[in-house]
Amino acid sequence: MLRNMPNSEKLADILIVDDKVENIRFLSEFLARNNYQVRKAINGKSALTAIEFSPPDLVLLDINMPEMGGYEVCESLKQDPRYRSIPIIFLSAGNSTEDKIKAFAVGGVDYITKPFQLDEVLARVQSQLMIKGLQKNLEVRNTELEATINDLRQTQASLEQSERENQALFNAMNELVLILDRQGNCQKVATPNSDLIRLKDVAKSGANILDILPNCNELDILSTLEKVLEHQSSYDVECSVVYGKIKLNLFTSFCAISQEKALCVIRDISEQKKREAALSLIVEGTAAKTGTEFFQSCVRYLAEILKVRYTFITKCLDANKTRVQTLAFWHHENFVENVEYDLVGTPCQEVIQQGQSTCYPDHVIACFPEDEDLTTLEARSYTGVPLIDSRGEVIGHIAVLDIYPMQDDPIRELVLRIFAARAGAELERQITDLALKKSQEQSEKLLLNILPGRIAQQLKTNTGAIAESYNDVTILFADLVGFTELAYQIKPIELVNLLNELFSRFDSLSEQYGLEKIKTIGDAYMVVGGLPTPRPDHAQAVAEMALEMQNAIAQLSTPYESLQIRIGINSGPVVAGVIGVKKFIYDLWGDAVNIASRMESSGEPGKIQVTDTLYQQLKHQYQFEQRGTVEVKGRGEMMTYWLLGKRNDLETL
Repeated sequence: MLRNMPNSEKLADILIVDDKVENIRFLSEFLARNNYQVRKAINGKSALTAIEFSPPDLVLLDINMPEMGGYEVCESLKQDPRYRSIPIIFLSAGNSTEDKIKAFAVGGVDYITKPFQLDEVLARVQSQLMIKGLQKNLEVRNTELEATINDLRQTQASLEQSERENQALFNAMNELVLILDRQGNCQKVATPNSDLIRLKDVAKSGANILDILPNCNELDILSTLEKVLEHQSSYDVECSVVYGKIKLNLFTSFCAISQEKALCVIRDISEQKKREAALSLIVEGTAAKTGTEFFQSCVRYLAEILKVRYTFITKCLDANKTRVQTLAFWHHENFVENVEYDLVGTPCQEVIQQGQSTCYPDHVIACFPEDEDLTTLEARSYTGVPLIDSRGEVIGHIAVLDIYPMQDDPIRELVLRIFAARAGAELERQITDLALKKSQEQSEKLLLNILPGRIAQQLKTNTGAIAESYNDVTILFADLVGFTELAYQIKPIELVNLLNELFSRFDSLSEQYGLEKIKTIGDAYMVVGGLPTPRPDHAQAVAEMALEMQNAIAQLSTPYESLQIRIGINSGPVVAGVIGVKKFIYDLWGDAVNIASRMESSGEPGKIQVTDTLYQQLKHQYQFEQRGTVEVKGRGEMMTYWLLGKRNDLETL
C-alpha cells in the first residue's frame, strides 16, 4: 500500500464531489498524503464544470447533494463520450440494496458506504485506477492498429487515383506551386489561381527563384536546389521576405521531380505565425500561476499580444453588479494600483450587466462622456469580455483600451475569449476557495466550542475513540439550588436567559483560570483543571474558580428569590476523551469524577464541599472548615471539608 510517498509525479488526478466541506477536506488531505492530485467540488454543477475544464482520472461522488444529486451527475457524464470512461466511485450513507443497484445502473464502478475506512477508500481507488490503466492500454493498442489499417487503406486509395484527379487537386491549391530547373529559373507556374497575390506579380515563367524570394537569408536557395536534385530528395524551410512595407512569413518546400527539375511550393503562413505567437504568450504568461500573479500576467501579456496600451481584469463586488474592483491593471508599461469603481456611465456596465462582449472601435469618450477615466487615459477604443462562472453568472470582466482605433480583428476576439475563459476559471477558483475557507473556519470555531483544541485536531485524522489517562486532575461540579422551584414561577424563555447569563459568566471564569469546561446538564455545570494539557496548579485554579462562582451568584440580578449554588470538588486520576461517531462530546470517566459529583450532591447551598485529597493539597494556601464524615454512595464514610477562601484574604478580614 502506498503511503507518504515523496512529492514527485502525482499518481492520478482525483475529483472529490461532496456538499459537506468536512468530508472533502478529510478525503482530500488523506489522498494528497498518498501522492494523488486532488481537486474539489461542493455540488453537482461545479463538478461537471471542473470535469469539462480538465477531466480527472477518477471521481469520488456523493449521492445526496442539493440541486443536482450524484446519480444525475453520473448519468450526465456517462451520456457524454468524452467523459464516459471516467470511473466513478459513489460515496453514500445509504446501505440499501436498492441504492447500490441504482448506483451501478447509472454507471458507477464501485460503492462505498459512509462512514468509511480510509484504507478501504485507498484500496478501491487504486483498484479502479489500475483497471482504467489496463483499459487505456488496450484502447491505445486498438487505436494504433486501426491507424495502421487506415494508413494502408489511404495508401491504396492514393495509388488508385488517376492523373486527372491529381491535376484537379493541384489546380485547386492556394499555395504558389512552381517548377524550377537546376539554375532556379521558373519553367511553369502550376497554380495560377494562388491567393499569394504579391508573389504572383513576380512568379512568372522565366523568372528566377531569387527574384521571387528576394533577400531570403534563412535559405541558400540555389545551393539547396542543387542538393535536392543531386540526391533526388526534398527539403522544407520557413523563411521571411519583405515586399515594400509588408513582411510575409512563408513555408517553402523543394522536391525533386526529375534529374533536372524540382517542384517548389510556397505557402503564406503569416497569420498562422501570428496565432502561434499569441498562443505562446498566453501559455508563457499564465502557466503555473495563480492569484494576483496570474491576473497580472494575463493583463501584461494581453497588452503585448494585442499591441494595446491598457488592459485590466475586474471582479464584481455586489450581487446587483453595480460596482467592481480591478484585480490587475496594465498601464502602458507598468502595473498600477487596483481600484474600485461604479459601472454606471462606463462601457464596462454593458459587458457585465448584459453578460456579452462589447467593442467600441473608436470615439469611446464621446459615447461615455461621464467616464472621466477614459478622458484621463486619452482612450479612443475599448473592447470588453465578461468572465462567466460555471453557473453561467457574470463574476467580472476583462477589457482592453487603446489610444488608437481598433480595427476589426478576429484574432483579438479569439485571444480575449481565451484569456477571459482562463481568468474566469481562476476567479471562480478564488471565490470557491474563499467560501471553503470561511466554511472551514466556521467549522473549526464550532468544533473548538465543543471540544478542546488538541482533541479537535486528533479527530481530523482519527475516526476511532480518543481516550487519554491523566494521573492527577481536579473536577468541579456545581448545581443551582432552588432552580426547579424557580422554573414554576417564570416563563421558559426568561428561565433560559437567566441560565445563559449565569453560565456565560462561568464560561468566562473557566477561560480566565485556564480550565476546561466539560458540559452543562440542566442547571448543573462541570469543569476540570489539569487536562487536556497537564498543569501543576490545577487544584488551586479550580478552587479560585469555585470562589468566583459564589461571587457571580451573589451578584446576579433577578427579581425572584435569590439563587444559591452548591459546589463539590475532588482531585484524582481520570480517563478523558471522545467516544462514538455522532454528536461528539468530550467527557471524563473514573472514580474521582464520581466522588466529585457526590461532593456536590451531598453538600449544602452556598457552600463548597471538598474531599480530604483536595484539602491536603491546598490546606496551606486556603482556609478550610472540617465538616466531618459524610456518607458517600458506593464509598461509605468520607472525611470532607468546606472551602472558605484564600488564607491571606481571610486573615486580612
